[in-house]
Amino acid sequence: MNTSYLRTFIEVINLKNISKAAEKLFITQPAVTKQLQLLEKDFGAELFVKNGREIVPTEEGHILYKYAKDVLSGESRIYSQLRKNSDSISGNITVYTSSMPADYYIHDLIIQFNKLYPDTTYTIKKVDTEMVFKNIEEGFTSFGFTGSLPRNKKIESICIAEDEVVIAASAEMMSEIKDGKITPAEFANYRFIVREKGSATLRMFEDFLATKRMKLSDLNIIIQAEDNHTIKKFISNNLGLAVLPKKAVEEEVREKRAFILNVEEMNLKRKLYYVYQPDRYFSKAEEKFKEFMTKNQNCMQQDKKK
Repeated sequence: MNTSYLRTFIEVINLKNISKAAEKLFITQPAVTKQLQLLEKDFGAELFVKNGREIVPTEEGHILYKYAKDVLSGESRIYSQLRKNSDSISGNITVYTSSMPADYYIHDLIIQFNKLYPDTTYTIKKVDTEMVFKNIEEGFTSFGFTGSLPRNKKIESICIAEDEVVIAASAEMMSEIKDGKITPAEFANYRFIVREKGSATLRMFEDFLATKRMKLSDLNIIIQAEDNHTIKKFISNNLGLAVLPKKAVEEEVREKRAFILNVEEMNLKRKLYYVYQPDRYFSKAEEKFKEFMTKNQNCMQQDKKK
């Protein structure tokens, strides 16, 4: 029995789809189908059935799925024990990450990890926080990076950094705001530039508004953008106040091209997370990457989901 066929079977069941599994594994759909057929022939059992557009395991398929994960995890542990030097770890790591980790943290983490395991390659996919969680839940990836904790209790988290959500303004707009102070009640007097729906930054701001019995629709939102760099260009052209991570405007604040407003009772501390589903299969490289995250968590205390 070829263990790579077990890996293919696991991905098909995780994703409930042959074409998605082929895409993730970088092989063709016919190759996936052939491997599944060979597994069924080896075990003499029907392992899955089609349920509409989805692939679902049979009773025998459920049994194989459980033991296949154990087999592959055991295989990873064997390689880890027998191959001690860093050159033994190779393969591609696909990283799904929300904007904040992608823009300001991922590069440092990968640079450090790559010094330990130089034969590893990386594919970085920048999506919003909700999409990271969706991809993990649907089995398209085993882990990702986000700016908020998962609601799904099956997904665990490791805090990698701390930041804050702030409201930033250009120097010209700042000159119009007395002492750089503003109250939530005064938000209605200004135009706002915010992140897109699904972003952790926007979610935190919406939660703050809710404490003031306000909604996003109460504000004059002129732009919603998917990228912090794009939002900063709008700030520099005085289009409005922007809701951003503090880390995103550090350079502009240092050079006095942007300023952070003092907003009454707004203290939106945030943490950034490596999030993962522990019962998913991890390749050898992914397992080492998870170990690296665990050893290098960078917060005062790891959060627990409520």
